[in-house]
Amino acid sequence: MISHFSVFAEYRAYLFSLAQRILGSRADAEDLLQETFIRWQQTSLARIRFPRAFLATVLKRLCLNHLQSAQTRREINVEPLGAEAFSEPPAYENASESLSALTILLERLSPKERAVLLLRDVFDCDYQEIALAISKRTDSCRQLLRRARRHLADARTRFEVSPEQLQKLARQFAITCASGDLKGLVTVLA
Repeated sequence: MISHFSVFAEYRAYLFSLAQRILGSRADAEDLLQETFIRWQQTSLARIRFPRAFLATVLKRLCLNHLQSAQTRREINVEPLGAEAFSEPPAYENASESLSALTILLERLSPKERAVLLLRDVFDCDYQEIALAISKRTDSCRQLLRRARRHLADARTRFEVSPEQLQKLARQFAITCASGDLKGLVTVLA
């Protein structure tokens, strides 16, 4: 029988890396990882279809709440991160690279292709989660991802992008990274 502990242990390194990237502090990441585990233990395993997504969402919301607290805003202490701190490399080094990447996505991909690519490659959702989010079948999501990658490799502009579209997508992307609100991102992408 699968236990809460064994499932949590499987995703612990990923969750710690995620929390540390959001918070910038190993100590705070450990604290919120413990809080995530406590909430995980209080949840029925039978109700959870995607444990990794559930745990990441709980952790991201805890991190967001932590960062929004007045005490944290006054006492931010960013620790240097060594290479071992990341189980996955960060997607972009700075905001201008993120905006450039979002512009490329808007110019080269259809709304459904953007949604599938971001959900799969950035937010690490499985195909079942993506299919539910965009109301498509899982095999259609796989095909959309193949097309999206091919269109990115083609390096040609297919759509015109307004500054308002880019700003709206960038804002929602940042909110999604902090809160795990994938539905809001899918809405903006589509």
